Amino acid sequence: MFHSSVRLRIRELAAILVVSIPVVTAWAAEEPGEPPKLGWQAGPLTAPIGDSIAEIELPAEYVFLPQQDTVKLLELMENPTSGGELATVAPASDDASWMLFFEWEASGWVDDSEKDDLDADALLESIQEGTEQANEERKRRGWATVDGLQWHEKPHYDERTNNLTWAIEGTSEGRRVLNRMVKLLGRRGVMSVTIVSDEDEFAAASAATDQLLTSYHFRPGSTYAEYVPGTDQIASYGLTALVAGGLGAAAVKSGLLAKAWKGLIVVAIAGLAGLKRLFTGRKHIADPPTHV
Repeated sequence: MFHSSVRLRIRELAAILVVSIPVVTAWAAEEPGEPPKLGWQAGPLTAPIGDSIAEIELPAEYVFLPQQDTVKLLELMENPTSGGELATVAPASDDASWMLFFEWEASGWVDDSEKDDLDADALLESIQEGTEQANEERKRRGWATVDGLQWHEKPHYDERTNNLTWAIEGTSEGRRVLNRMVKLLGRRGVMSVTIVSDEDEFAAASAATDQLLTSYHFRPGSTYAEYVPGTDQIASYGLTALVAGGLGAAAVKSGLLAKAWKGLIVVAIAGLAGLKRLFTGRKHIADPPTHV
């Protein structure tokens, strides 16, 4: 049963490595007063992601946060939002501390013809070079830097589901940092799913995410297979750029990506006290959405 103390015992999230989108930055010092109320919805439910884009079937073991409160959550965590943030999913268990953030980019239909030509070595080299440049800016701002980037899971594409997945790891302030991204390709854009987890739960969170995403669906009219050639918008980039951060394969292999892409890596250390304010017994559990 979902109860009022859910997630009260959230453990400290380790340093989080975020690639391509700045999902989490830093957590400010806890302020006095009551914790914020977020409209978490308890499973089981069919949770809408965007007004008409997608939905996910969530069992009783999970809770869901819709768009407005997802933005509020990210802002409470001092994360700059882009307007594409649509939803948050988290385990209902007090013993789990990972979350999924869903973000939509209406970039158009992404041609997946690069699926057999993803050059992991070239991508990693460009990401490493870009990170070195980003580290200089981070030093100027007094932020922690990221070093020793390596693939934890090389980029791979599932042609059956049209999902592009990868994970990368590094170190920051002596901590191992991990991030896993899943890009879900649709007819009119890409849904990015970012796993935010500490190191201890990373493997379990990744496996749970893969299972959860089997119940994710673009709504009719928005699936990748429903693309209409000559009518629908085509994205200006392919699979390589989805991993690298917005430029094409030629830019990656020529080194231009490292010069053009700033802030590719964002690191956060989320304090236990601060996170508890979001998941105390005062957390509001909203009624599930009603579909008309």
